[in-house]
Amino acid sequence: MLRITSEWSKLRTVLVHEPGIEMFYGILDPDAFLYMRRFNVERAINQHKQMVNKLKEMGIEVLKIKELINEKAKSDKEFRKLLEKIALNYIKYEGDGKAEENLSRVKKDLEKLDSDTLFNIILLNPTVLSHEALGTNEAVTRILNEEPLANLYFTRDQAIITDKGVVIGRMSKRIRMRETEIIKLVFQALSEKPLKEISEPAFLEGGDYMPFKDFAIFGTGDRTSISGIMQAIDFTNFNEIVIAYNPEIEETEDYMLTMHLDMYLNSPKEGVVISNSTILSKTLAHIYERKENGISLKERTNLLEFFKKKGYRILEISLAEQLSYATNFLTIENGRILSPKVVNNMINIMEYLERKGYNNLLNKVKEEYNRHITNKDFFPNRKDIKDEGIDYDEIDVSELTGGFGGIHCMTMPIKRG
Repeated sequence: MLRITSEWSKLRTVLVHEPGIEMFYGILDPDAFLYMRRFNVERAINQHKQMVNKLKEMGIEVLKIKELINEKAKSDKEFRKLLEKIALNYIKYEGDGKAEENLSRVKKDLEKLDSDTLFNIILLNPTVLSHEALGTNEAVTRILNEEPLANLYFTRDQAIITDKGVVIGRMSKRIRMRETEIIKLVFQALSEKPLKEISEPAFLEGGDYMPFKDFAIFGTGDRTSISGIMQAIDFTNFNEIVIAYNPEIEETEDYMLTMHLDMYLNSPKEGVVISNSTILSKTLAHIYERKENGISLKERTNLLEFFKKKGYRILEISLAEQLSYATNFLTIENGRILSPKVVNNMINIMEYLERKGYNNLLNKVKEEYNRHITNKDFFPNRKDIKDEGIDYDEIDVSELTGGFGGIHCMTMPIKRG
């Protein structure tokens, strides 16, 4: 059974989704697909390949969602039938006369289709619209792909792996809800039975969960609800659970800037967190302890005071660094991380702030950016990181962050320790 107790336990196996045609749809309408901006898809896909190669160089087994599902479908007849059944739920035929006939034919032809095609049906959710052109016997056909899964490459979010096992999440945005259908196929392909699937109306996304060996933190906000957290808590063994209320940045009312816990917090090694103290002090934290009859509220505080009381060392990052995905690194083992090249993200962040009209925040970020340029101390290339004994590798994911996430968002560790 898959179990993970801390962010810094040695990473053995990680799950990713290599983006493909579905990313194209996100570029067409970034806001509707929860993207930050338009970006170069070809470069983004190449950056993702480079990230995968770097992880492999670091000795980590990398499993790709599509490959995993396709290979299982080839070797397991029952799994193949399940894939066909799910795919059939996500293809529709509409139009003049022959819609029912076309649907009947595709049902008969399913077994002829390769597993890659079946996967793409789930990924794209196509509706085939056909009608006969006036005065002819020719069919005019349009294909409408309804809510393609343009965010699937943010593989962190569809599930969490606690110290007891796998909990399937429930996505808060309609555009992403179908992603959990795919992640359930993944765990079935791995012969891993989830302990729980979050049920409506609750929401839970993996970017809002971090285990710290002796306790775990859940973030709550636009993407994860309190009721979702409470469902998940029953499938953990931690004696202490923290619910952190994801904070607002500089009165912008822009939940995307702190949509998940990993947008403002991470741990590169035991006893250390990376964050911005001002943001931590604004993050309301409810501390729960586990008792024989369940969990009970022990204390109301903020994350800054909580970590200080725990004796954690807080390595400070500027607001500009935080917004540029400084906390969105992946911890490889205790004291070693794979980090985004934070400096490469800052120009894009400033353009976003300008476009949104967040002038006060933009001015602050520009000031911090110029100071970092002068001091040559962009995270993680800093003395305090080296003094703490943290080793790091950096990769450029500045196109991929156009989807509103970094390396932590794009990876789901499934084996650590």
